[in-house]
Amino acid sequence: MSTQTRIKSVLKPVNELVVLNAETTGSILMRQNAFFGDLVESTVQQVKTLSQAQSLRDAVDAQRAYMKEVGSKVSAVTRDNIETLREGTKSAGTVVKGALRRGRDEVSEVVDSAQEQASEAVNTARAEFAERVAPEQPAPTSF
Repeated sequence: MSTQTRIKSVLKPVNELVVLNAETTGSILMRQNAFFGDLVESTVQQVKTLSQAQSLRDAVDAQRAYMKEVGSKVSAVTRDNIETLREGTKSAGTVVKGALRRGRDEVSEVVDSAQEQASEAVNTARAEFAERVAPEQPAPTSF
């Protein structure tokens, strides 16, 4: 495997994690932005409602309903963001596990190759040693 291919292989999980992080962060930021816009609109509407309240009881009831609505929206956004983070974490785990598995396989291949090369070198050295210690002598032709 060429050095360039090996570098690409090593960096692939890093690139996948960067993309995954950007997607997860983008999703959460978009949701938060929409929530903030909705909260501003709700607050403006609540101010109008409170300014038109006929009695203190109407104002308190309107405020109670508003707080309940905001609490519900906060819970929903929080739940959705946590789910997005959970999915991102799960995907990141899959990327890391895959990278570790590929790395283990590559190391195994390199070790196997080195072992074969070492075996060949040992066999060659044995043959050369045997040749030098007891060189082959021609068989006697007659007695």
